[in-house]
Amino acid sequence: MNIAVILAAGASRRLKGIDKIFYKIRGKPLIFYTILAFEKNPQVNKIILVVRKEFFKNIFSLIKKYNFKKVATIIKGGRERQDSAFCGLKSAETLGAKPGDLILFHNGANPLISQREISNVIKAAKKYKAALVAQPARDTLKKITKNGFILKTIDRRNIYLAQTPQVIEYKLAKTAFEKASEKNFYGTDDVSLVEKLGRKVKIIPCSYKNFKVTTKEDLEVIEKLLEN
Repeated sequence: MNIAVILAAGASRRLKGIDKIFYKIRGKPLIFYTILAFEKNPQVNKIILVVRKEFFKNIFSLIKKYNFKKVATIIKGGRERQDSAFCGLKSAETLGAKPGDLILFHNGANPLISQREISNVIKAAKKYKAALVAQPARDTLKKITKNGFILKTIDRRNIYLAQTPQVIEYKLAKTAFEKASEKNFYGTDDVSLVEKLGRKVKIIPCSYKNFKVTTKEDLEVIEKLLEN
């Protein structure tokens, strides 16, 4: 069984009052497109939505309106993104997740993930236990001092920008999140908890269209891409 955990409990602080998951594009909220991507993929069996409590009513209405059949449960998010992901993982256990099953952690604000990318990262995670989609860095990277001066130029040939979904075999994910919780360790993404265990994580290159909306400019780009 493959379970997608869609994380949409963020506060959208950088959007100055705009809640990105409900931002309307072509008459539908952004989160609709994210859910639809996993609803359509034949390898995804169930979907868990992790949202803020005050949005439960809106999300229930959305699920009913668009007849999303794979959404198994809607749960409240935690204080930080990692806490929300852990809540999603615990919910997967109540849905019957077993060792060998895969958990797909995905940002609710990444609506342009393709079917091919979902399938490819699932395939890699089945083989390697942990995998994520990521974009090859295409700009020159500079490391700077505290005062803003260039310290050195970083070779970008082996640098990737992490995106989602990040897919982890259930038993490994459970161990990684529980260890992180015990040590009060917060990673910058889901697979960093697996890295902390000393385990290898496979990268699957993805399109530059698959990015997380964080600014108003991002919303404008997403809007144009979806309209086209």
